[in-house]
Amino acid sequence: MSQTRRFVSSFRVPPLMLHLATAARCLFVTALIISELAYARPIVLATSEVSPFSDSKDVSKGYVNEVVVKAFEELDEQLIVERYPHARAVMLAKKGTVDGVFPVHHHERFTDAFLLSDAIPAGASGFLIRAKDFKDNSSPDNLVEWLKRQNLRGIGYLRGTTAPKFLSKETFFNLYPGASTVNLLDLLGKGRIDVLFIDKYSAKEALVNERPNLIGKFNFIPGAEVASTYHLALSKQTPGASQLIEKFNLALQKQKQSGLLTLILEKYGVYEASQGEEALVVGAPDINAVFQAKAYLDKHDSPLLHSNIQWRIMDETVLRCRLLGDFSVNENSFDLVLIGSYGLPIWAKRGVLLPFKSHPADYDIDDIIPAALHANIVDGQLYGLPFVAETTLTFYRKDLLEKFSLSLPTVLTYNDIKSLAKQVHIPEKEVYGIGLRTRVGWGQNMALVSTMANTYGGAWLDNNMQPTLDSKAWFDAVGMYAELVRQYGPPDNHDMGWQENQELFAQGKLAFFVDASSLGGALFDDHFSKVTQFTGVTYAPLGKQQKGAQWFWSWNFAIPKQSRYVEEAQLLAHFLTSKTFINLLKKARGEYAAPSGTRHSTYSSDYLQAVPYAAFEHQALKLLSSDKPGNAMVGKQFIPIPEFTAIGYAVGAQINDVVTGEKSVKAALEGAQSQTQIILERAGYFADKEE
Repeated sequence: MSQTRRFVSSFRVPPLMLHLATAARCLFVTALIISELAYARPIVLATSEVSPFSDSKDVSKGYVNEVVVKAFEELDEQLIVERYPHARAVMLAKKGTVDGVFPVHHHERFTDAFLLSDAIPAGASGFLIRAKDFKDNSSPDNLVEWLKRQNLRGIGYLRGTTAPKFLSKETFFNLYPGASTVNLLDLLGKGRIDVLFIDKYSAKEALVNERPNLIGKFNFIPGAEVASTYHLALSKQTPGASQLIEKFNLALQKQKQSGLLTLILEKYGVYEASQGEEALVVGAPDINAVFQAKAYLDKHDSPLLHSNIQWRIMDETVLRCRLLGDFSVNENSFDLVLIGSYGLPIWAKRGVLLPFKSHPADYDIDDIIPAALHANIVDGQLYGLPFVAETTLTFYRKDLLEKFSLSLPTVLTYNDIKSLAKQVHIPEKEVYGIGLRTRVGWGQNMALVSTMANTYGGAWLDNNMQPTLDSKAWFDAVGMYAELVRQYGPPDNHDMGWQENQELFAQGKLAFFVDASSLGGALFDDHFSKVTQFTGVTYAPLGKQQKGAQWFWSWNFAIPKQSRYVEEAQLLAHFLTSKTFINLLKKARGEYAAPSGTRHSTYSSDYLQAVPYAAFEHQALKLLSSDKPGNAMVGKQFIPIPEFTAIGYAVGAQINDVVTGEKSVKAALEGAQSQTQIILERAGYFADKEE
């Protein structure tokens, strides 16, 4: 600008010319300012539910969501994300009402109104058919000819996307666009279409969470996968759109080079197809015992020292979804898997798992705590080896109780917990009365809430398989749960899992913590916890009765029928669940490192002395051991049916709405009752009654 002034002042120009020059300079400066500030305003993007790639409720969740949000953080750009149904999100972006939309699939039809980012890998799309139409497990040499021979004419695909060109060119096929993945799955299940071209992860998620009645009824045609990618689509009407998409692509490339993209991908259980081809692939939850076992195997001798073991460790909710998603379409991604006590009997009965028919001479199966052993026996056969087991305990801060001259009653109830939490709740000093799970999921918030309902006298179902979620017992339990969380929990705690609460307790920010006994190992480890010396432990609180106050859960090594390395998987499973391994781990990494809850011998005198909560855990597990094999009744923390994953998620979401203040307890439980009824009816549990 100073150069412009000097240029103008060195010449004598007429007044009119001077005014024109000044105006031109103003326009030029304005243009520069607009250009510089093009990104100063927030970028507004629209997103929608495309699980597991995006989450319509929480933009911080979902694989593509995280990639996009982190890219804009890297660019130091302000970002506002608005949630809409997908078709509307695309329409708003096309009109320029919002700056762009994500995630958009590369199969979607796009006009020249958009600029697409570089590809964000997203697994594959495939061709889903009814299991009864697929007699041969081999890959067809020519998909088109194979479909013709099977007389499978009706091809469904998601509206707004494009069917594969090699099918759309064939007059033999009739193409049917569907409104949603769930809608298309229903059409396939009813025989209205013959084949569904769909993203594999999205189809599996929809089956697990929304259509569990269709689990096991479909297969993806092997060898007919099409690589899938997702993109950010920017409207060309967005100021500086071309520059912004270039900057986004650079940020995306940086994520790939740093490995961040792979980490985010694996966080959601999405792995590159090339991985694990010559390795024993183990699927495991991100629990303390798994990390301890892996650390030992990485540094010490073992029966599989020279084997290539690939651990796929992920959030336990993600693992359940990936595992159940595979089973739902008769696929498998693992050679050995840690499966929970809910899923094991279901999949054993469906012939998905292989039984353990023999054991090493020194395995000592009689040493296994009966509750853990019985959880793995189905129709007289052992389908899993218990690796770690747990029940519920109450962890508390002894120093805080002493500070306020408080003491625990001999028999602790939830009313006692409420009274005590209220007196030690000091939010201004970041000390909160209690931490409870609130993250939505049947194995998350519902693991605790359902046991609370049990101890208040409630059950999931009555003896006629009818839900009882609108009963007084559930009302009392959920009311107490919500009051504890909202009044005496940490702020912004509507999405807290055991990990977050465990960390808060370890930092000295929780007075009480009711959760799994297996978490005690970390809480009494002074390398992890700042309040080890002040931590006390007792049994789980009671509601109105002692029965049902504690849950039982075990993680068990099981071998899928489609495992490529059965002998190696059996060898590793036996080693990691043996007395020998537990003792080796204690010597190498300390008493706290031992996976607990499975063997009586774990609770040695040295272990009991080193681990303050161990005696409570062992006694509680022995009390639970009166259960007979397969005796997982409907009144406990889960219903032993495949549809429970969808029921637990639906009910957990309703109860989370109480925590966030969106619904009353009464409204949430009425919604939970209705949704559970619909899921059970759709699955056919009342068919005989209706007939």
